Amino acid sequence: MKYIKYLFSTLIMLSIFVISGGIFLAFLGLGMYGLSRILIYLHLAEFTYNKSFYDNSFYYGSYIVLGYFTLFVVEQLMDYFRKKAPDSEYLRGSTFHLISFSLTTIMFYFVIHVHYQYIHIDFWVVLVIIGFLYICKEIFYPDSENLNRRK
Repeated sequence: MKYIKYLFSTLIMLSIFVISGGIFLAFLGLGMYGLSRILIYLHLAEFTYNKSFYDNSFYYGSYIVLGYFTLFVVEQLMDYFRKKAPDSEYLRGSTFHLISFSLTTIMFYFVIHVHYQYIHIDFWVVLVIIGFLYICKEIFYPDSENLNRRK
């Protein structure tokens, strides 16, 4: 009886995780589809890679994942530098955010974006999109506390 109780609770938790992950991926896909349609309509971008559904998902999905990875790496490095040099005036306030945003945009454009030959977006459009995402991140997730309680 105890085994069935644990199995049932594990299945419930797993189903919640799978359902919420699926909903998140669906919203992410619809959001990126909508953003790409807006950029195409305004003649700000051109997406010429058009193969099968899975090929398109892999190509454009890897672009998004590598972009997120770049953002994550820059953010972690900037937090590391902030901890190592807490007295630096460059690692405080709006200067810190400006350096993080600029470094993220430049790294994304010149390390990730230039290798995708079927995605044509100007630098200033990438700058505006990453800036909007950075502002949203700062509004909704400001200096969050370490939930793992590690120093």
